[in-house]
Amino acid sequence: MSAFPVLQLARGFLRPVLELSALILGIVNGLMLLKFYLRDRAKLNVEPVHPEIYQWWFRRRDGDFRGNPTRRYGFIAYIAVTNSGLRRVQLNSWRLFIKSHLRKWVELKPINMPEPSIAIGEHRKFYPVLGQRGLNFEGDTTVESGGSTSGMVYYLYECYGGEGWSPEVSGGTIYGEFRIRDAFKKKTKCRVSFKEKSLDEMSQFAPGIDNIDQGDFFTPADKNKSDPLK
Repeated sequence: MSAFPVLQLARGFLRPVLELSALILGIVNGLMLLKFYLRDRAKLNVEPVHPEIYQWWFRRRDGDFRGNPTRRYGFIAYIAVTNSGLRRVQLNSWRLFIKSHLRKWVELKPINMPEPSIAIGEHRKFYPVLGQRGLNFEGDTTVESGGSTSGMVYYLYECYGGEGWSPEVSGGTIYGEFRIRDAFKKKTKCRVSFKEKSLDEMSQFAPGIDNIDQGDFFTPADKNKSDPLK
């Protein structure tokens, strides 16, 4: 037998072997990259700071929307985010979900607020606002590996129509869920219990808070909105 047919036979045998080897090598490399990504990824945890103290809801002065009287509720939470992963990450969004009497979940977006403060003797203690640069804090939302960030967040819930559209209150407490999303689209969440405070108390804590508005709020037109927490 000449060398040429043998060479052709060898090539015909080696080609599928080489193709299979390349496929296996690609799979192994992909699994290694996935392993390194999962090992090095950011691992965020969110929780309220001193939940028995700082999480509040309060009734604001009623508003008006196209001639319809509206009911306004303010929510202030003190939230901490920690990163136990090996990669720094940027927070992309932080939302609060509140349930109405009709058992419909409502998504609330944070709005700017004055830096809150309390009087301690002759001095005032100021608190950071998450994601908002102020006179005393940078408002940085980058969470380093092994690090954390924290701040106050303010949400406004406004509705009109029947009382079924008002937030569900149980024993003076409104329960909600705080959810954050990082720059890699990973979500984490925690439950929050808001205790009732008066508007006067909240105005002393954050002067001018009753005059802060936002354009979007929950109306009866949202009654068919799907549950965002499922």
